[in-house]
Amino acid sequence: MNTRKIMTYVHLSLASLFMPLLLLMPFTGVMYLLGYKGDQTKVEAFRIPEAVIPTDEAAKDFFFREVFAKNGVEYSFSYVRVSGKEFTFRPTSRTHYIANVLDSADKPEIVFSKVEPNLLKRLIEIHKGHGPVAMKWFEVAFGLALILTTCSGLWLAWTVKPYRKATLISFGVGALVIALCLI
Repeated sequence: MNTRKIMTYVHLSLASLFMPLLLLMPFTGVMYLLGYKGDQTKVEAFRIPEAVIPTDEAAKDFFFREVFAKNGVEYSFSYVRVSGKEFTFRPTSRTHYIANVLDSADKPEIVFSKVEPNLLKRLIEIHKGHGPVAMKWFEVAFGLALILTTCSGLWLAWTVKPYRKATLISFGVGALVIALCLI
């Protein structure tokens, strides 16, 4: 098998495998940039009075899993993202929970809310890398495959003499746009 056939096969196989994600990323990116960020409903699920959240990661993880179990909530999360006094349980590309620490003069408490994102919000969360761990690895593979697919496409175009000039000009214009944005 010659090099061109191998590169064509690699190019087409990778492009086809990652085509759903290749379409998802620009769609969600454009929607987000145009102001369509998706919606979600947030409903208080339960409260924990006078609780202290551990600072150690393993202890914090155990603490939250115990809190969910004790409150009759069957819920599995990959990790907790902390932002000030708000704790977001990821992945957020599905129904998830958020916990907020309320410091009142009487007694501090943690309020847990159930968050249900709509389809667009879920897709945008996947785009941002906030999906399940397996999806994150798929996105990493996608990024690497996109580099390989793009390079193989450029190589394939370069091997066809009538396409060389158009390929070189297009690539140059694209590189120039990025360079001008860095100035």
